[in-house]
Amino acid sequence: MSNIAPNSPTDTAAVLIDGLRAVRRGAAALASLPPESYAEHHAAFEMLSDQRGLIAEHFAGRLAGLGNGPLSVLSVGCGDGSLDARLAAGLLLQVPGRPVRYVGIDPWIGSAELFTARMVALEATELDSHAYVASFDDSPVDETFDVVMFVHSMYYVADVAATLRSALNLLRPGGQLWVAVAPTAALNALVEVLAPPLEGHRQWFSADVEKAFVAAAIDLDETVTLDALVDLSSASDEVLDFAVQARLTPELRGPVRAYLEAVSVPGAVGEQRVPHPVDVFAATVR
Repeated sequence: MSNIAPNSPTDTAAVLIDGLRAVRRGAAALASLPPESYAEHHAAFEMLSDQRGLIAEHFAGRLAGLGNGPLSVLSVGCGDGSLDARLAAGLLLQVPGRPVRYVGIDPWIGSAELFTARMVALEATELDSHAYVASFDDSPVDETFDVVMFVHSMYYVADVAATLRSALNLLRPGGQLWVAVAPTAALNALVEVLAPPLEGHRQWFSADVEKAFVAAAIDLDETVTLDALVDLSSASDEVLDFAVQARLTPELRGPVRAYLEAVSVPGAVGEQRVPHPVDVFAATVR
């Protein structure tokens, strides 16, 4: 017997997501997000969420545990460098004078340029940074690192297990691989229904990544879940598109916003705080 009360928010959410599945079944794929505005709308989305702060705090703690010697980091899917510049600044403050090498990879030149600008703005002679405009598979990286991290970028690779193995090959002995990726929670249920395929595959979520670690025969040190919330009550149509990873048509916006209201958790009046967790997988080269 179900413990869900009739007409409860959970019940309403299930009805709404089933309705969206029915509407989209057999329909042509929605348009994908234009790369020229992706970074802008991503930044606006992050302003509504506490997730980036949680990730920064978590990774800063991990970096602090790697000792006081020279350190090198590769950030795959670095985006505009907001997170990476924060982490790099923390490393420089932690051990003044320590050499830090920080490399970013992003397929869009606009993001790579912003990453570079943020690193330059740190004005630290101890910091050596570089950005590659490429996908991970096509990047010309020919060095090894103490840390390789994928923060919300594993969704887009063609083969997760192959990507994990390639990332491990870029690590020095004792180096660490960190993958931050969302589970298929309330928000990403919409992504599964609405987002167009990515070069022949759907977006991967944390369950897929966990299976890929097993398939690649890589032992996990641990998996940590960071419980974040995003308040979408004031989200523009463009930010809503980013949240579901698709260009919504006008007739879909109402049901999508109604679903988000149904899955939101209690907060201040007018808030629409949607669970927005992220799983962090960690593995070490032995």
